[in-house]
Amino acid sequence: MTKTYETSIYTEEQLNRAKIRGQIKGWAQGTISTVIFLAVLKFLSWLWIPIVILIGVAGFSGYRHLKKKTDPLEDL
Repeated sequence: MTKTYETSIYTEEQLNRAKIRGQIKGWAQGTISTVIFLAVLKFLSWLWIPIVILIGVAGFSGYRHLKKKTDPLEDL
């Protein structure tokens, strides 16, 4: 007979099976998301570097703009 925990309604075998299935699902999700990400990068290969640069510049200038507006003691 399978071993059970005192405070659990699940057997040790059920817990081990759930753990293994969760790991397999995690590996599958990671693989699928990586393949999709690489496919998108390949599809946009000529476009992704300028997009990353533009996002960085927009983020930096937005940060500088918001920092200037929220610091009232900077003008003193």
